Amino acid sequence: MEYSFRPQWRPWNVQSGYSPACGRCGKFHKHYICNSINQRCFSCGKFGHYSSKCFSKVTKDRKSTPVHVKSRKQKERDIARMNSYIERKNIIRALPFSGMRHSAFVQYLDIANVLKTELKSVKQKISKERNTNLEQQKCIEDLKLQLKNQQIIESERDQFKQELENIQQQKEESASPVDVQEYVHQIQKLQHSLEEEKKCVKLVHELFALRCSEFSDEKQNLENEKQALEKEKADLCSKVHFQADSISQLTFELQDLNHEYHLVSRQNQQRPNNNNRRYNNRRGGRFR
Repeated sequence: MEYSFRPQWRPWNVQSGYSPACGRCGKFHKHYICNSINQRCFSCGKFGHYSSKCFSKVTKDRKSTPVHVKSRKQKERDIARMNSYIERKNIIRALPFSGMRHSAFVQYLDIANVLKTELKSVKQKISKERNTNLEQQKCIEDLKLQLKNQQIIESERDQFKQELENIQQQKEESASPVDVQEYVHQIQKLQHSLEEEKKCVKLVHELFALRCSEFSDEKQNLENEKQALEKEKADLCSKVHFQADSISQLTFELQDLNHEYHLVSRQNQQRPNNNNRRYNNRRGGRFR
């Protein structure tokens, strides 16, 4: 629960015995005897004070209702309605049973009700006629489309008939007596040409078979030669490998000999050789 306590406006003086108005309930009592502690405020919804002493109370602005001013046409319309209403009431009052205000007979004699019923019936008839007219218009449009299609089809038929007649006339004009013997001679010539072509085809097949046999023999010979060459190649490769091994051995031996030769030459250079001394006359007969 949310509490919102309101302080008193003046502290309570015990000596004077005066207790001011409470800031929570608005009554005169001691500060510890207020009954509004457990009461809910109607304006803010909190406990501890009344709505008369609520600080969060919002004053609602009173909205001013706008004044609607009628126009001249609206006033004339209202006057005409009132006059028609008064006339109808005067007619009813002239009757001997005018005192029967709320009877069913008066409602039946009321002109407005009669007119309303008539208007409703007329509106229903008009709506039915409109629906029928719309359906008829749709049917008419469909019939128009069908007529147009039929006219187009008839025009196309007439064109085709004229074209057929023209073609028949052209055939009749171009037709001439045919000689049967000429056709027979042409057929015989064609037969002879076909026989000659068949003979040529047979010769070509025979030549092709001979060529195939020759090519097969040549192919076998080439394969045999290829195998022999491969064998020779293998022998040569083996010989080359053997020679390469021998060459490698010889190179190793040469390297060893060179190494020994270098060692011997170094040893000879280090030793003094007195036997090879020569007499040099150009330098005063000194030995070198």
